[in-house]
Amino acid sequence: MFDDLMELLDGSIDLAPATDTPATSVTRDAATGAAVIDMGEGGTPAGGMSCVLLLPAASADGDILTAFLEVSSVVAFGSDVSEVGKFDIAAASKGVILGSETPDEAILRFSTDKRYVRLNATVTASDDFKAAKCYLVPSAFKVL
Repeated sequence: MFDDLMELLDGSIDLAPATDTPATSVTRDAATGAAVIDMGEGGTPAGGMSCVLLLPAASADGDILTAFLEVSSVVAFGSDVSEVGKFDIAAASKGVILGSETPDEAILRFSTDKRYVRLNATVTASDDFKAAKCYLVPSAFKVL
């Protein structure tokens, strides 16, 4: 269903404050499980892509995850960063997912002419969203 070469976050590390640093390389970071995806020159296909964020149950209902999809024309992102969308579920503010809303699958459709894509996901001080995964796919259907 998902292509391992299109993983923004591989689920190998629990998403917690110590491991929520956004990727700045196409080489997967062993400490965070995150990587930048190179879409090639021209960015996404004209019809766009879907980004799927898979969240297992969080440690506590009050846990808070803020998740954005970002694009850039340079792999290290630096000052050339654009936000193309925010993951959220109805009960929270835009870009925020609460622990009480997990497990869940959040899908974000996007299109860009930028070459590089990354997930920027942060959790609050004591929160733990377990082994979350994030993939890019041509199209996606909610299955949970």
